[in-house]
Amino acid sequence: MVIVVAVAVIGAFFAVVAPLFATSGAAVADLSGAVPANAVAGRPLEIDAGFDNTGNSVISPVCVEIGVTGPLRPSSVTFQGVDVETVKNGEACGGSLNGQETISLRMVLVPSTQGTATVTLNPAQGRTQIGNGFSGTIAIAPT
Repeated sequence: MVIVVAVAVIGAFFAVVAPLFATSGAAVADLSGAVPANAVAGRPLEIDAGFDNTGNSVISPVCVEIGVTGPLRPSSVTFQGVDVETVKNGEACGGSLNGQETISLRMVLVPSTQGTATVTLNPAQGRTQIGNGFSGTIAIAPT
């Protein structure tokens, strides 16, 4: 009888705890937010977003790809309000993210002159895009 109870307890333990350590599988994430419709030349523009690890694997490093056209330059990304990283070659990376976790991002872009710019933001792990992002067009007014 004791053996049956011990096997049941051990089986229940592994049924509950084992999924907590499941970190395999492809990295999958969503980046959500909105691109402001307007900006002013010379004034930094901030875009807030949520980076949601929708899979079970750890995403390391957590990156955001920033594509721009027009008079707009990506400057930096702040991960979780603490880790500020400079955008290099259209990408900024910072830290790691466990499965099913979400962090906040704040991207800073600098409009240089009057005109229209398009921004595309995508979640990535290193240089590999891993999910859906968002994009928008910005009308840039003169200073």
